[in-house]
Amino acid sequence: MSEKFDYVIIGAGMSGVTMARLLQLSGVKSLLVLEAEDQAGGLCQTKKIGNHYLDTGGGHFLCTKHPEVYDFIFSHYAKSEFNYFNRVSTIRIGGSEVDYPLESNIWQLPVEQCADYLISIVRNAEARGAPPPSDFEGWLRWKLGDLVTDNYMIPYNRKIWGVEPTEMDVDWLSKIPRLKVEEIVQQCLKREVLKDTMPSHEVFYYPKSGGFQEIFDAILKPVAEHVLCNTPVETIEKSGDDLLVNGRYLAGKVIVTVPWKTLTRSPIMPQEIKDCAMRLQHNTLMVSLHEEEYTTNAHWTYVPDVNQDSHREFFIRNFAPHSQANGLYRETNVKRWNENTETVYAHKNDYAYPIPVLNWAATIKTILDWGEENGVIGLGRWGQWQYFNSDVCIHQAMKLADRLGYSGWRSALEIPA
Repeated sequence: MSEKFDYVIIGAGMSGVTMARLLQLSGVKSLLVLEAEDQAGGLCQTKKIGNHYLDTGGGHFLCTKHPEVYDFIFSHYAKSEFNYFNRVSTIRIGGSEVDYPLESNIWQLPVEQCADYLISIVRNAEARGAPPPSDFEGWLRWKLGDLVTDNYMIPYNRKIWGVEPTEMDVDWLSKIPRLKVEEIVQQCLKREVLKDTMPSHEVFYYPKSGGFQEIFDAILKPVAEHVLCNTPVETIEKSGDDLLVNGRYLAGKVIVTVPWKTLTRSPIMPQEIKDCAMRLQHNTLMVSLHEEEYTTNAHWTYVPDVNQDSHREFFIRNFAPHSQANGLYRETNVKRWNENTETVYAHKNDYAYPIPVLNWAATIKTILDWGEENGVIGLGRWGQWQYFNSDVCIHQAMKLADRLGYSGWRSALEIPA
């Protein structure tokens, strides 16, 4: 006999568990979260290896522009249990290491290189009044000039995404600094960074113990009894006025936080939607732990050099002082991963980032519009197929809870509307 729930949530990562908690706080008792893996957490998991704390999903730090997200997190995991940092991140380029973002710190390069980069930027197509291109590589050249594009942005983005930048769209660029030429020149002349030129994570919080999973676990704890692990969802189908998940769980509505392509066996999906789901692209990343001595004060470093397989390095002790001093981890696209790489530990994230290829937005909109009409709602990095950080996943869950008429979580946590 089928079990009946008001809401079945597919996926127990940050989006799914936050949604469950918001519904619970708003008075919903009839809910179920189905997780394919043997434990909840998704990309927000931390593994203790010896005396190292490794965030196996890659770099995760608490920083948000949404005050209600801080309120929500600190109501579950006390603010006093976090360390607070001013971000220090660097870029290795042309034999130098400069602060991020490059456009604000060109003055840190040797004088001749600085002059060459600055001239290239000043002569960019945007400054000449040309319209912005519709592909990522074209936009980079239009905005930043050829030198920054060829020596930093193109090699770095090829490494992280695993596709050519000409295949990528431009409607995700809030992740990238968008300084005006005048601001770049001014910073070079003053040899200092202008305020508010960091696109995100200018400051951040990180737990004083464990890793990023401490935050996730605190949100999970009140709803843990509603989470069923080792239960991959294979099918969704109509059953009268309800939805039937895996032929067993009846739901008034289904909330999808997993990749849509994992659900294409579902009878409810017409072929057009299945085709859209299969057109969506993602990358796969390896997160590898290494033991190496380091003296840098950086929290992480961007590595565009094509002669190094990885694209980012994280110096764990610099943001987790309780972790072993010589621990660092690297992120590497699986297409560049060398199985002979010496590591202390390596973790594979089959689904790491959605890739914003050309026309991705229209593709996911088709899926989401269909889903809304059929009671199947997409949420989070995978459900909405956007490169959301965990704080944005929480905020999107808040917006969805409000839209569905469940705003009781605000009064329960004393969070203003």
